[in-house]
Amino acid sequence: MRICLISSEHSPWGGLGNAMRHLASLLASRHEVTLLHGSPAPQGWRATAEDSGVREVFAEVDSELARMAFSCESHRRSAAIMGAIERAYGSSGPDYIEAPDYHGLGLVALQARRAGHPLLRDTLIGVKVSSTAELIALHDGTLTQPAMRRIAELEREQLRLADRLVWRGGDTLDLYRRYYSELGLPEAVRIRGAIEPAPAPLPAPREPGEPLRILYVGRLQRCKGALDLTEACARLPSDDWRLTMIGADTPTAPMGQSVRLTIETMCGEDPRVGIEDPLPWGELQRRWGEHDLLVVPSRFEVWSNVALEAMRAGLPILATPVGGLAEIVEPGVTGWQAGGQGAEPLRQVLVRLLEDRDELERVRVSGAVFERFRRLTDPDEILDGYERLFAPSSRPALAPPPTATPKVTAVIPYHRSSEYVRAAVDSALAQTHGDVDVIIVNDGSFEQADGVLEELAAEERVTVVTQLNGGEPSARNLGARLALGEFVTMLDADNVLEPDFVARAVELLRSEPELAYVTCWLRHIAADGSASTEGSGYAPLGNRVSSEEEENWDGDALAVLPRRIFTELGYRYEPKAGLQSDWELYRRLRADGRLGAVIPEPLARYRVHPESLLRTHEDEVHRSSWNEGLTRRALRRTRWTVERR
Repeated sequence: MRICLISSEHSPWGGLGNAMRHLASLLASRHEVTLLHGSPAPQGWRATAEDSGVREVFAEVDSELARMAFSCESHRRSAAIMGAIERAYGSSGPDYIEAPDYHGLGLVALQARRAGHPLLRDTLIGVKVSSTAELIALHDGTLTQPAMRRIAELEREQLRLADRLVWRGGDTLDLYRRYYSELGLPEAVRIRGAIEPAPAPLPAPREPGEPLRILYVGRLQRCKGALDLTEACARLPSDDWRLTMIGADTPTAPMGQSVRLTIETMCGEDPRVGIEDPLPWGELQRRWGEHDLLVVPSRFEVWSNVALEAMRAGLPILATPVGGLAEIVEPGVTGWQAGGQGAEPLRQVLVRLLEDRDELERVRVSGAVFERFRRLTDPDEILDGYERLFAPSSRPALAPPPTATPKVTAVIPYHRSSEYVRAAVDSALAQTHGDVDVIIVNDGSFEQADGVLEELAAEERVTVVTQLNGGEPSARNLGARLALGEFVTMLDADNVLEPDFVARAVELLRSEPELAYVTCWLRHIAADGSASTEGSGYAPLGNRVSSEEEENWDGDALAVLPRRIFTELGYRYEPKAGLQSDWELYRRLRADGRLGAVIPEPLARYRVHPESLLRTHEDEVHRSSWNEGLTRRALRRTRWTVERR
């Protein structure tokens, strides 16, 4: 099996990156493994040992991706990951890709596989439950921020498109099924997390009278319970304790304040509380033995690598009973579980341990902590889990290939585009799809240069019709009504299709008949066909993914649609929405549950020239035009409600 593991680690001190390298090395004992880091290699990154059999590659945002318009940086990063997969595998793709659910890093690969990318047609793609940014933001109180909502939408689409969920234990799967119930989550396979093993530790002796040395490791973050632990310690009746907190600050305290500054304000000059910056992974491992207890006070946690690393060193755990922590910690054997979330349940357990230090010492020296770590990270169990995942019966069923080739009509609105229209027509007629004809709708253009339309009309597969000037949306509507094809391709007269666009779009539409349209990424070109200086392109998501009403990520007018959308179902491009009639149509379709898809490849060239709307209309004009569209949609909903009564 050729396996590609995608890592979301982005710091040189993170335990996640080390756990991913160990998992890659473990799988490399049986398979060919590529570890793809979702970010460029940071300074101080420790590469996997050369004898591990693991190939490591990094996702780099090249100049074209850097200049392309994406919905957010996570979307751009996902595109960079897809590019890294293409470079790493050449002509023969991986059999299995595993991406974290965090930030939707595998979304573009999933969209590409869905759209028939030749490298991924037979690839099984799993999404590992590692904690979505949406659930983290929910517990941090930051979910309503616009940037976070957009990331959450990417994560949801990735979960919806995945073939499998990979989860490690605890009640996390039930949480995901409840929270994401409307997505119809895929089949879940339970596979433990891999942590590098170590010899059983020898407990260091403790001197009588030493204070209880409490350790917290992780981001200073609301959802991680950093504030809860600080409050719990501050309210202890005894002074016989010391708290060390190691981790990076975050602005997740109430009202977006710094957690570190909030803790320092809570504690004042209290010498019992110390805060340290994050430590390199190797140095952190040496610090476990300096403490008596690791506290993991999370309000939300999937599977705590920090807890497992501490248990490997024999350190007992006090944890809240959330996510995987409820399974990792055996009360009274490997540590203690608080009675719930928040400061008071933590304080109650700490009071008991301060009063009965013998209980803590008994757990610390029993060897049960390390034994539990060993069972939870058993390499044979992990490998067996992946073998179940790779079993032929678990692979997605491929749709049977379509039989007859459907006719596709390219609809080209035309108005004073004599210099470019021939290239547009030629690109439509040169499609690899076997049956394409063209309708050019002349939208009231009667200049001498428009004689090119007569020349094009002489082509066997080209029809030219003329209407009084009514605008581009009106011309598209007429072309859709006159089209002979089962599908229509909307193509502006100054744009150009790549040869495979229609074939790829039709294949997707026929494999998923419920789709309302298929669009693609666009590559921007200048008026003369050279690379544009206005950015390298546009990467839409399709109208299912983004609920955004301020920016269009549904797609450009360039798309393939079933003709019945216009002839049987009565949809149209709104003639009054000259600037954004395509987006308004996609929003109407979305409101009616008719969803589109995107091929995440630049399969068309969008010409940006001095007369382009991108240059001649200010943002305010676009906003005004779109607000008029929102008003029209509201009026339609009102009329529909009245009619139903």
